[in-house]
Amino acid sequence: MAKIPLLLLFLGHVWVDCSQGIFPVVAVKLKDLFELSYFQVGLMMMVLNISSSVIQPIFGFLSDRFRTGWFVPVGVLWTAIAMGLIGWAPHYWVAVTLVGLAGLGTAAFHPRAMMAVYHVSGNRRGFGAAVFATGGNVGFAVGPMLGSLLILGFGLHATLSLVPVGLLLFLFIIFYPGDYLRHDPTPPAASTATASVVETAIPWISLIAVCLIVTFRSWVYMSFITYLPMFFQQQGIQLKTGSLMLTVFLACGAAAGLYGGHLSDRLGRVRVTASTLLLYPFLAAMMLLSKGIWIWVFAAASGAALLASFSITVVMAQELLPRHLGVASGLVLGLGFGTGGLGTALSGYLADHIGLYATFWILAAFPLLAAAMAFLIKMPATEPITSAR
Repeated sequence: MAKIPLLLLFLGHVWVDCSQGIFPVVAVKLKDLFELSYFQVGLMMMVLNISSSVIQPIFGFLSDRFRTGWFVPVGVLWTAIAMGLIGWAPHYWVAVTLVGLAGLGTAAFHPRAMMAVYHVSGNRRGFGAAVFATGGNVGFAVGPMLGSLLILGFGLHATLSLVPVGLLLFLFIIFYPGDYLRHDPTPPAASTATASVVETAIPWISLIAVCLIVTFRSWVYMSFITYLPMFFQQQGIQLKTGSLMLTVFLACGAAAGLYGGHLSDRLGRVRVTASTLLLYPFLAAMMLLSKGIWIWVFAAASGAALLASFSITVVMAQELLPRHLGVASGLVLGLGFGTGGLGTALSGYLADHIGLYATFWILAAFPLLAAAMAFLIKMPATEPITSAR
């Protein structure tokens, strides 16, 4: 395992998703500044997810066929710049455009970075994928807290502070010696006949089930990180405290995602995924019903249950499509995640008509559908993926 390249990819993932992770706090201020409805806030998140996630399979397809290692450092810097400028948006549609542009940097970064993780992880690809996925969860966890510190402390214009760190990581990643960003896009096929057999052997039912799990889980995840600070405000909790609770929710999810990847190596990917998703509705319901310190406890526990399977689904997709790493990464990190994010606008629509509290109860039950999908997955007999050269 090449530790320094993996660390750089981890840090790049942290900052890309941290840059996006400030959006829930920014959205609260933009809602007041531009007098937006919940639907308009959800629409912004939807645009961010379409541009950052839904089109990721396209970037994955390109990464499978061309040397696009530059997507990694440029994606980090591009995302930081676009999100850094959102605090300077003069009106709503400029803000929508900026989040859309930020999403393009994210979409370019993720599939190519995931391919690099595959190569630098050696024979510990499950652990490497878990480390990389945890970087994103850490970024989303730190994002609300950082956004709160910047925006509540210095105003919306302080979002520009994202750019210097993005530039520094850009320089570290692009100038680090070695070829970890320059590997051949795909391993050469042994023969045309062999390639044809591999192509026809794609386990479509299992692959679709993995994508649906990510979609349902993402719907809940994106809706929670978008509306949770607003929900806590309605419960009489200050924005600063609500943002910190969201950070706890995401930080525990990040830790559980790392441990979940390790645990799935021992107990099985499907078993860990299904059990944690079945546990989430109970913990989320307790969070909605609790007061005082217990809100913090169940926010942490529910975040852990929801995101424990995050890195596992990435590994499952790679193991189902070992010859198409870019497409596999794009499907899970992009298409499945992004289409789930489309539900954020619907969640906002529901919140406008039945209230945010009732909407959160609906979202709490949604992972039960994801858990049902887990039982349709049949993983390859050999785990983890063996290296193809």
